[in-house]
Amino acid sequence: MDPLWLLFLLPTAAASGWLTARAARIQWRRRERLPAAYLQGINFLLNEQHDKAIEVFLDMLEVDTETIEIHLALGNLFRRRGEVARATRIHENLIIRSDLTSDQKMKAIFELGQDYYTAGIFDRAERFFSDLTDDRKYGKQAYEHLRQIYEQEKEWDKCIRVTRSLMKISPSEFSSILAQYYCEISEAAIAKGKYSVAEENIEKAIAADQKCVRAILQSGRLRALRGDHRNAISIWRTIEHKCPEYVAEIVDLVTESYRLLEQPEELEDFLRNISESVTDAQLAIAYVDTLETHRGIDSAEKYLTDWTRRNPSLHSLHRLILLKLKGNGSDPHSKDNKLIEKLICKSIEGQRRYKCQHCGFTVKTLHWQCPGCKSWNSIVSAHQSNQDRVSLVIEDEV
Repeated sequence: MDPLWLLFLLPTAAASGWLTARAARIQWRRRERLPAAYLQGINFLLNEQHDKAIEVFLDMLEVDTETIEIHLALGNLFRRRGEVARATRIHENLIIRSDLTSDQKMKAIFELGQDYYTAGIFDRAERFFSDLTDDRKYGKQAYEHLRQIYEQEKEWDKCIRVTRSLMKISPSEFSSILAQYYCEISEAAIAKGKYSVAEENIEKAIAADQKCVRAILQSGRLRALRGDHRNAISIWRTIEHKCPEYVAEIVDLVTESYRLLEQPEELEDFLRNISESVTDAQLAIAYVDTLETHRGIDSAEKYLTDWTRRNPSLHSLHRLILLKLKGNGSDPHSKDNKLIEKLICKSIEGQRRYKCQHCGFTVKTLHWQCPGCKSWNSIVSAHQSNQDRVSLVIEDEV
């Protein structure tokens, strides 16, 4: 190599090495100011020792560009502890700073929105989340919070608008929820006698979710309210194939419409098919009630005995005992018989019929939105969890 080039390159290499070493020392000093305490605070967080973590982070609260993330973490900790006012102050102080990066600014706004949401100050939370809807990183979460705010305020039109925006991001995730919002509007319209408004929203609900059980039930109700019981039954019975887990919800409705149509044979066929296809004691008992009315106690008792052999259940056993007492001419109000009935009733009275598939919340009546976790379409009949099933061996003489 030409010596002249060496004379030029050697000083350049030396300067480059010096600058690299200096940058490394600066970076090391910067890191040395944070790691010990920062990592200690993180360790406390991982061990769920929030009080100690807060103490460590508070000691580091000289606000500069390197402690912004610590401020954000500390505000989050305060909110999780229920100290929303302190969390709010930290996040408010951050968003007015001019040295935040765009991402830090958006994160601070998002955290502040959550502070106000947690505090129940929905108008302010709404304002901050609305500022984030176009953000690539926080847009979906902001829309989700807005949807939850509008749900709590029962502003269903706004829920629909926000959910349609969410569907652009994840269509399949929100279509069934959108259907529920239309059902909320149609439910209120039915209560006010505005059947045309209800019908319009039911159609939108079914367009959003073909298997929306609530919309199908409402559609049948509208037909029944107008006296068109034959079509009401046809609509309700589509649930048998579309969503068999909800078939118990149509039994009383279909039974009443068949009664008004004076079609006991069709009702009997419907209830028999249901009781045979779904192992739910309540459905079997509905069929047994019809059998007792139209074919007598013996037929009802025989069917229920066979059904209970196959599907042991306290509910069916209770009904079977009552049938036997009535069939044998025994006084169902005698002391011994009342004691038996009381014991069985006590065993089944505390049981729940519906259960949330997400959080396990149990209720006696069907809710379209879980009162516990607020999930939509998550509560189904709990008979499949064998709540009332017992280990019974029914001998031939029973």
